[in-house]
Amino acid sequence: MSTKALRLCLVAGFLASLPLAAAAKSFTIPDPGAIAVVTLPDDWTNTEIAKGVESTSDDDAVYVAVEVTDLKDVSKAVADTIVWLKSKDVVIDQSTKKQGDITINGMTGVQVKWDGKDEDGPTHVSLTVLQVTDAKGLILTYWASPEGEKDNLKELGSIIDSLKQVK
Repeated sequence: MSTKALRLCLVAGFLASLPLAAAAKSFTIPDPGAIAVVTLPDDWTNTEIAKGVESTSDDDAVYVAVEVTDLKDVSKAVADTIVWLKSKDVVIDQSTKKQGDITINGMTGVQVKWDGKDEDGPTHVSLTVLQVTDAKGLILTYWASPEGEKDNLKELGSIIDSLKQVK
């Protein structure tokens, strides 16, 4: 292969990789004073909020939020999140509650899942509390239609894989 052809291949490869590099953005939780970082897809609607970041899939079928919380007030934070879900017309079916321990990238916690419904129909809802430091934790709020969950499974996996403690 000639030098000119090699350069052309390298430039083409570099240009082809640019969309991949721009496909996601990292957010520190909270900003400033980060205890964690998460990477969210660029084609989702990502909004920095007071204690973290929230994101909605490009098809509006999945909502994810990652927020810092004081572990001494975690019960209040969970209760506030449930009130917030109700304000968004998310109805949780308490009879479907499943709770268990979870570990995400070395951070341990508890996850609670329910089936529910919103104005568009059936939903899956979960709240996860992770301990990040002795005093600080994260609350992950998730709600999605079953179809939206399936259609966005790859992106959801990437979000969870990207969630890391800042040391």
